[in-house]
Amino acid sequence: MKLNLLEEYLLLALDDEKGKFVIDSTRLHFGFAGAVLLELALRGKIQVEGEKLILEDRSYEPEMSVNKMIDVIREQDSPTLKKSIQILARKSAEIKNDTLQRLIHKGILKKEEHKLLWIIPYDKYPTSNLTPENKVRKRLDDVISEHSPVDPHDLMLLSLIDATDLTKEAFRDKDDYKAIKKKIQEVTKDIKVSQVINKSIREIQAAIMIAITASIIVTSVATNN
Repeated sequence: MKLNLLEEYLLLALDDEKGKFVIDSTRLHFGFAGAVLLELALRGKIQVEGEKLILEDRSYEPEMSVNKMIDVIREQDSPTLKKSIQILARKSAEIKNDTLQRLIHKGILKKEEHKLLWIIPYDKYPTSNLTPENKVRKRLDDVISEHSPVDPHDLMLLSLIDATDLTKEAFRDKDDYKAIKKKIQEVTKDIKVSQVINKSIREIQAAIMIAITASIIVTSVATNN
């Protein structure tokens, strides 16, 4: 069963039993925004030139979440990476729900309806089929352990894991997370892929990390005041 970057990222960010996300909303929102952009880069639909975001292919894809990004770029007079990530982060709830529904349809997740204090409704999405996620984890572990070569898809997923501080969850069977994080950075730095994809990964990853840092600082200042 083939999964796209958004689906794999969501599975890694979701607690299998509790059906809740394991990272804070800021990192999660920008993680989804980055995943959409990286998926488009992987498919050759966008290029990044400095701050400019160029839509090479305007045709729609099967996933609604991916098409939302295409629309975001098409609707801007002069699309930029920074602005597109901010717009997508605000649409992250839609992107998340689209991706959740795809994974439910594929039989990987299930939806459970709950109520807080028997009044406020909320949903959980525990994993019903662990095989696809376990395959992703095994694939990434093989890359980090240098048992297999890394392809552009795994390179992009690793860059997302690093940018959104998902290392502990993605490699939860490991003990030395600092070493794993360092290895991820080495792998994503040294890998030889096409120049276009390489540049896109670097620019998008940097933009995600800057956006997350800025959002956390703003939230912290607002809280302290």
